[in-house]
Amino acid sequence: MSEEKKFNAVVLGGGIAGISAALELARLGHRVALVEKTPFFGGRAAHLCCKATDTCQKCGACLVEARLRALFQESRIRLYPQTEVTACSRENGRFRLVLWQQPLVINSERCVDCGLCLEECPAAAQGAILTTTVTQNHPRFAVNPEACLYFRDGSCQVCQQICPPTAHAIELSRPPTTIDLEAGALIVATGYQPADPASRRHYGYGRLPQLVSAVELEDRLRNGPELTGHDGEPLRVAFIQCVGSRDRQHPYCSQVCCSYTLRLARLLKHKHPDAEITSFYMDLQNVGRNACQFEAAARQEIKVVRALPGDLRTTPDGRVKLRYLDDGSGRPQETPFDLVVLAVGIGPGADNAALAARFNLELTEQGFFRSVGRQHRSQTSQPGLFLAGTAEGPRDIAGSITQAVAAARQASEYVKEL
Repeated sequence: MSEEKKFNAVVLGGGIAGISAALELARLGHRVALVEKTPFFGGRAAHLCCKATDTCQKCGACLVEARLRALFQESRIRLYPQTEVTACSRENGRFRLVLWQQPLVINSERCVDCGLCLEECPAAAQGAILTTTVTQNHPRFAVNPEACLYFRDGSCQVCQQICPPTAHAIELSRPPTTIDLEAGALIVATGYQPADPASRRHYGYGRLPQLVSAVELEDRLRNGPELTGHDGEPLRVAFIQCVGSRDRQHPYCSQVCCSYTLRLARLLKHKHPDAEITSFYMDLQNVGRNACQFEAAARQEIKVVRALPGDLRTTPDGRVKLRYLDDGSGRPQETPFDLVVLAVGIGPGADNAALAARFNLELTEQGFFRSVGRQHRSQTSQPGLFLAGTAEGPRDIAGSITQAVAAARQASEYVKEL
């Protein structure tokens, strides 16, 4: 094994928690391998927009940008995109990992991010060329072997041919790579899977165009199309909380949805001052400092109703009418809206079961990785193996960063004792 494949620690997951853990380990003087299964770093948090209105709403989106910039400038961190762990063993307390890396056919040192590969790809609609809006990533394009025609039957090399000759950044014949790593500590920061917006089938997500997820609303606020009310009237928007959490299949609270929804609703109100916005909730969770003051300020701009709509129907004019029980009178109410936004919960990562089996970790009843306990959220039953971020359970960006830094410091102490 070459010296460059020996690290003090390996971090699995290139989202905000994994990046924060890797940066903290590097700050403490350790060499770190950061392994991410997708082509891009930043995770789900990197796709959240800033919620600032006239003032900062403490959403944490800017924290992601700052850490991404630091990541790509840190010489102690080796990045492994499009990479997964296929085997794990231990020897004298150290981890021996086998990684499998998809073909990195776009050379990061030569790519100029011109985007011609995406523009000319005949299978772009099928996802053959992946791209990201997170501008700190370079390159911002990647070939997806699962959809690329070249990897299917060798019938296409358009991207390689169209790539500017001065760059010559694409090499489709590049093979996948198997990498052996050795490390003293391992941090699992593999993130979460958003709840399926269609899990509440009676709402009609995927069937009614007036229904979107909160993340889809963020995208519309950034990229369009412009939101408008019906027939020149003010825009009317409803937010529905707890979609995919606090139900029989998912009895836990996702913790972040209440504050996230209020921030997003206030941003929408800031962009559309005449909009009439209603947030339907089960209970409002006060998470973080100044939560009560933030909620009180939100109530000045947004109508907050303690009820979850039980029935949605389209109206002849193309809107959606919500039927719910008024919390004050107990009587049924019906209100039409132009747009209904579903705030989906945080679910366990899709790979959690496989990773738990590979690393001999336990899962909670909900499917998250089990930590030692409330006072030791980053520690597992396996010495030298730590948890960070939403891999261990629902938390917001700031909470994920805090836990990641704690995990990194614990991993640092463990490595020193080997």
